[in-house]
Amino acid sequence: MDPFSLVYTALYELVIASPRLTELVKVGNRIRFDSATDRDPLKQNVLDADTPELILADQAVTVNLHGTSSGTKIVRQYAFLLATGDMRINERLHPVEFALCCALSRWKESLTALQWEGRSFVKRLDVTSVAQGQSDPERNRGIKGWSAVWQCEVEMYLSTADMIAYAAGGS
Repeated sequence: MDPFSLVYTALYELVIASPRLTELVKVGNRIRFDSATDRDPLKQNVLDADTPELILADQAVTVNLHGTSSGTKIVRQYAFLLATGDMRINERLHPVEFALCCALSRWKESLTALQWEGRSFVKRLDVTSVAQGQSDPERNRGIKGWSAVWQCEVEMYLSTADMIAYAAGGS
């Protein structure tokens, strides 16, 4: 599996491994885009039982090819999107946000253990910004209430030689 897919899956698994977070966000409300079978995991009609909803989305990537004599630096940005479906800030927004923050604090255990071509490659995870506000129901599939966007960055270093070999059809 490629490093981008490894990180996405590990980051989502890290969060849903938290008993506190899974207590607050039901299984069907944890939307993920790495399923091999579910091509469109978003619910089109969202009811109260479908919230709070948590999504992990890719946002952007920057790549410094040959950033060192032997390596490439990649910084991938992700966003955890939270839709509460509720205007009571202390009922759904704050508890889920704090559980997410606590779950992310364990990133070193799982992300630095990831390997590609026999080498660990994740060096850093940072939450770079968090924005909260009232959701825009017209844009958010009718979900009203508080929402939050937790922006994260994952910094990776890959061997440029391994990347060249991969592009040529190697492992």
